[in-house]
Amino acid sequence: MKKQTTLLFVLCLLPMVGIFAVDDSYYGLDHAPSAPAAGQPGSTAVHMASNAIVAWADGYLDVHYGVEVDEIWMTPEKALGPAQGIAEEIACLGRGGQITLTFPNGIGDGMGADFSVFENGVTDGFLELAHVEVSSDGTNFVRFPDYSYTQDPVETYGTLNTRLIYGLASKYRQSYGTPFDLNELRIAYNAQLAGNTDFSADFATALTNGFPLLDLNHITHVRLIDVVGDGTALDARGEVIYDPYPTTGSAGFDLDAIGVLSESFVPYADWAAIHSVSTNGLGDADGDGVVDFQEYMMGGDPNLETFAPVPVLGSSGNGTDSVFLEYSLSRHALGTCRVEASDDLSGWANAVPQNTEQWSEPDFIHLTAQFPADAPQHYYRLIFEGQ
Repeated sequence: MKKQTTLLFVLCLLPMVGIFAVDDSYYGLDHAPSAPAAGQPGSTAVHMASNAIVAWADGYLDVHYGVEVDEIWMTPEKALGPAQGIAEEIACLGRGGQITLTFPNGIGDGMGADFSVFENGVTDGFLELAHVEVSSDGTNFVRFPDYSYTQDPVETYGTLNTRLIYGLASKYRQSYGTPFDLNELRIAYNAQLAGNTDFSADFATALTNGFPLLDLNHITHVRLIDVVGDGTALDARGEVIYDPYPTTGSAGFDLDAIGVLSESFVPYADWAAIHSVSTNGLGDADGDGVVDFQEYMMGGDPNLETFAPVPVLGSSGNGTDSVFLEYSLSRHALGTCRVEASDDLSGWANAVPQNTEQWSEPDFIHLTAQFPADAPQHYYRLIFEGQ
């Protein structure tokens, strides 16, 4: 059943400002040596039982097996749900294979790492690697910058130094995930625009073409592509990546799971439980006049009266040019919002703005909708609907 709430507002003025910080360089040597093995001081490894993990992949598609993988290991369903930390409970990609995973509420760009990839390496050194790519639509993917400083070929059961690996899955042994921060893609993109990277021409082109098609707060797909360890695979610099080669039977990346550290969408029921507010969304826990579901949709704090996310209705040109409506929406809420207008508070109709401007930050979308000042409607309201 859909829930619906209405918010009516009065005339006042409030300017909007935004401040953004931009990183202007991205080089592999900034990450070398990288973090050490799981359990060592400075390691970034995420244990499979960590309470930082809020969700797990729940779907897969576009599985393309490489060579040297026996049918017994062609089990993509084993990559769904929580990591097992058991060598046999995996989906093997084969040499050069790939798989795409999906998530119940997507992945968002939160503070720090946003998801973690788990493999089944049985020691800190026996590591099989994969490129990691993300998408907001399942069609356009962008690869994380990855670096390998392993100088020589690695034999079949040889080992890698985890401190010489960055941006590849998985640099940690089974039960421990390699974290990925979506903000690194933004940093890399800005740095490439400034010309301050060590990326190869191919990687730079793919990044600059693909990044504008991403919504970092609504990542829906993660794709893993096995690195063939014979020296044919290249990192973001265009340098060779080595990992154990040749392996047979279960060659290539052995995926255990992908854990979500920052969800893109948070269902209202979960949000209500976290904040201990009404389950139907119609309560007003902090008594600020904005009901709980509206707080959820606009990114408010339902337990803090002074943080009421109230829209603003104003005018420009002394009221002769246009009427504008400014409001913000949470990028984590599942629901829709529309504007309606009325001239008598009785009959309401959808209001189509002359122009809409918006700007974003990690947790919010800020919108300004403009309407003609001479329109017969004098009242405006927001209608929120959710599942």
